[in-house]
Amino acid sequence: MKKFFFIFILALIPFASTTVSAESDLQLNSEAGIIIDAKSGKVLYEKNMKKSMYPASLTKVATAIYAIEHGDKNELVTVSKKAAKADGSSVFIEPGEEIELSKLIAGMLINSGNDAAIAIAEHMSGSEKLFMEDLNEYLRKEVNVTDTHFTNPHGLFDKDHVTTASDLAKITQYAMKNETFREYFGKKELPWEVETWDTTLVTHHKMLKGELPYKGITGGKTGFVSKSGYTLISTATRGEQDLIAVTLKAPSDKGAYSDTKLLFNYGFENFKSGKIDKKSKLYSADYSNSYTLNEDLYYTHLISDQPSLKTSNDGILSIMNQEEEAIESFDLKAVADVKNTVLPAPIKKETINDKLIKFSVPSLGGGEF
Repeated sequence: MKKFFFIFILALIPFASTTVSAESDLQLNSEAGIIIDAKSGKVLYEKNMKKSMYPASLTKVATAIYAIEHGDKNELVTVSKKAAKADGSSVFIEPGEEIELSKLIAGMLINSGNDAAIAIAEHMSGSEKLFMEDLNEYLRKEVNVTDTHFTNPHGLFDKDHVTTASDLAKITQYAMKNETFREYFGKKELPWEVETWDTTLVTHHKMLKGELPYKGITGGKTGFVSKSGYTLISTATRGEQDLIAVTLKAPSDKGAYSDTKLLFNYGFENFKSGKIDKKSKLYSADYSNSYTLNEDLYYTHLISDQPSLKTSNDGILSIMNQEEEAIESFDLKAVADVKNTVLPAPIKKETINDKLIKFSVPSLGGGEF
């Protein structure tokens, strides 16, 4: 009787990667844009993704995830005069007022409060200047972005306050792994009672609040200053597929949303997400080593593909498309526990689908494992 190893396909640590692409000619209004698979990090489409741009209030995504990871959501923040007098969009907080950190973070994301952003920065690091040093170091070391330098926590224009579509997608991908951030990022409204204002904050993101409905939308952040144009981050989920879209410097609000819809449609209509589960066991090509995964591995493939696995003698796992081209590769030595092994018979590699990877062992006899 044949024996089978069943590996059910869930964060991606790529070793080497090749492009997964579909025929596309997306005409974006925005000067820069990108759509990525949130699980694998694979870029599905991009326009000027490495171009240095002004993000406006998309900056607040970075401020929010830093505060969530480094602060106590229940601690009270005392609002300074500087925070209360912030220019631009506001949640109308007053000097001396004490507000929970979690409430300020949510208000900052939902109503884009610049006053909330400054209050958070001062509370987290003692001053806005020190916070920017902490935030930029965090983005470099923890999020691994390379082309971002923020000079304030809110995104009001500064010529040195720059990032890229690629970096913003990475920051959002990182942030969306945090349950608290996902909750705030996906909120459509929030009851808001402070000393001078009793209201309900409603998200500015038109897809999220249903003004421009889109199937599967899960979160979003808007931005605008004259130098940046209209900027937008959006997240959406359908089935097992999570996508992140970023558009920068659209000439109009309408153009930013049109581009986002175009990017999402392209991603959902052409690509699928695959996963190899943690604890799955794989073998080198010569069967001399076994590898038990210590984390989940994600990859992205064209809907038309039926990907298969291929391992090398030195422990490189490649996801192959139907043309036998590697669409994703992983160094198993970095993501798995390695053991020397001797198998009584060769293992035959079979085609996989998104849910099941099957290896047959014809001569081991008796049962399944």
